[in-house]
Amino acid sequence: MESNRSRVYSRRKGSVQWNEEDRLALAGLLIKAGYIAKIGRGQVPGTEDRKNAQYEYYVEYWEEES
Repeated sequence: MESNRSRVYSRRKGSVQWNEEDRLALAGLLIKAGYIAKIGRGQVPGTEDRKNAQYEYYVEYWEEES
């Protein structure tokens, strides 16, 4: 069965950017609260063909289904 996943985004080159330490701290808090957490990065949709594509960083989290 597919679990319900949520993401918190931090876009590079944005006015307020989370650094790696911030993302690790958030993931640690989510894990302590009982969630499964994953840190990831992907290109912002619509910027794939640009020379300097913009990236978005995220912390994805979900609860394990029993």
